[in-house]
Amino acid sequence: MLRLSIIVPFYNVEKYIEECIRSLYDQDIPQEEYEVICVDDCSPDGSRAIVERLQKEYKTLRLICHERNKKIGGARNTGLKEAKGRYVWFVDSDDYVMPNCLGKLLREAEAQDAEMLLFDYATVTNGKSQQVVYPKIEDRLLPGDELLRQVQERWYVCVPTAWNKLYKREFLMQNGLLFTENVMYEDTDLSLKMLTYLKRIKYTNVVAYNYRQNALSITKERPTPEKMAFTIMQQNRCAIVAENTDVEIVKDVIHTYVKAQLSILRAGIKVLSCREKRKYGAQIRKAGISNLKPYSTWRTWLAIRYGITCFV
Repeated sequence: MLRLSIIVPFYNVEKYIEECIRSLYDQDIPQEEYEVICVDDCSPDGSRAIVERLQKEYKTLRLICHERNKKIGGARNTGLKEAKGRYVWFVDSDDYVMPNCLGKLLREAEAQDAEMLLFDYATVTNGKSQQVVYPKIEDRLLPGDELLRQVQERWYVCVPTAWNKLYKREFLMQNGLLFTENVMYEDTDLSLKMLTYLKRIKYTNVVAYNYRQNALSITKERPTPEKMAFTIMQQNRCAIVAENTDVEIVKDVIHTYVKAQLSILRAGIKVLSCREKRKYGAQIRKAGISNLKPYSTWRTWLAIRYGITCFV
């Protein structure tokens, strides 16, 4: 069995994907010990051609092509189902990783038989890198609820994303922990759900990942009716996680998070044009979001459920 599978979904990232892939091979362990799985989510640009060219250099670089777009969650699931490594790492194709970090990460994960290894990252803005400072985390194996308790006040800097963690593949597959497909903003609810299953989390202060502040990424573009609707759906999935768990710290964090996010979203819906509100309403009517009602005032509920903001 390979030690690691690195899963890289890509869509419209020809500017960044070569740097990403090369960083994954600028490492301190033999290439025969890991694989890189690139998943083409029907990218319309030249990204696929770049991956195909790099396959001639890197023999463990695999390419899987979707026949239809499933967004990043679906592409990650495709890679996960094809992965052969004991551990998996989900890397975004417009980011890159630190040189010679794989050996340190894998030694830590394997020595502890961790289900998840959490590590540090840096943000990159206009070519300048700055390490993100986590809350203090104890140097021992932690269950999910204890990790969340230790980082509760600033959980959003290390918990919600998939790319700052190694996961034991067997743990994900045995517990059916897959990403929601065909949506945006797929990380947070799954990351919170995982914490209700995890028993063996290890943190290491290795800075292994460079998160690029990309002005063209889906999280930075101007909000649209579709994105607003996808964000509401993400909050609904978080509410479902809270409803289906007995872990009180997870319930508490989700309650605070969702209430705050819905207030922000209500304000965002208010500034949409009439045409955009109609598009938003058509999108949201397809989604069952009744789990959000307990988190909403009546004004917020009118806004997020129906796009009605005249009373807000």
